Amino acid sequence: MIDSPEFGKRIRWLLGETLVVVLGVLIAIGINDYWNERQGRILEREYLTRLLEDVAADIEYVSSARSMLDRKLQALDAIAPVVRGLAPVPNDLETFLRNVALGGLGGASSTYWITDTTFEDMEATGSLRLIRDAEMRRTIGRYYGDFETFFARSRDRKTGYVSFVHSRLPSELRDDMDFSDMEKFGAVDAIEEFMSPEFQYLLNQEYNYAYFNQRNNIGPTAEKLAQQIKEYLSSI
Repeated sequence: MIDSPEFGKRIRWLLGETLVVVLGVLIAIGINDYWNERQGRILEREYLTRLLEDVAADIEYVSSARSMLDRKLQALDAIAPVVRGLAPVPNDLETFLRNVALGGLGGASSTYWITDTTFEDMEATGSLRLIRDAEMRRTIGRYYGDFETFFARSRDRKTGYVSFVHSRLPSELRDDMDFSDMEKFGAVDAIEEFMSPEFQYLLNQEYNYAYFNQRNNIGPTAEKLAQQIKEYLSSI
């Protein structure tokens, strides 16, 4: 009968078994969630550590690039009065021609120099979501997005200065050649071409390119981001 002691015993046993199964499932889900959360936190730290290394490389590059740009601008400043007809051709042709060549530093190619390996990996795998702090995610995204914009604007300012100079002076002129070598290469005969309106126009463009790159804020932004990542890592 349905109200027999045996039936009640079976119901209690069934309920007990069901409770055991439900508890087992809930425990398994809890353990799985805990494990996934733990793995997520490990990956978050690993990615942020790698990002910090990438940004540190950017800071080092910017420091080196600024030194190069200072040298470039010094060379352009030295030749500009002569090229613009405001000063006579100097007697020291060797130094003058060397500065003409040095004025093209950093202008030969557009190199995408920022270290974005980790960021690209995070975007491709959807791992950016592992960084729990939304503001930190936005800051990282802005850093790489701003560089994209800067790089595009810098590339648009590329000039024909380097091609003009290298078609008349050997590239080795920058460091290793002395005046006798210059004469052998016919570099001295190119002096008049460096007084031409065409070269003056290229000089002005190269100044614009150099000043734009010198005044970018990638370095300070990278240093600020590095500090933010360090502080965030210490808080998790």
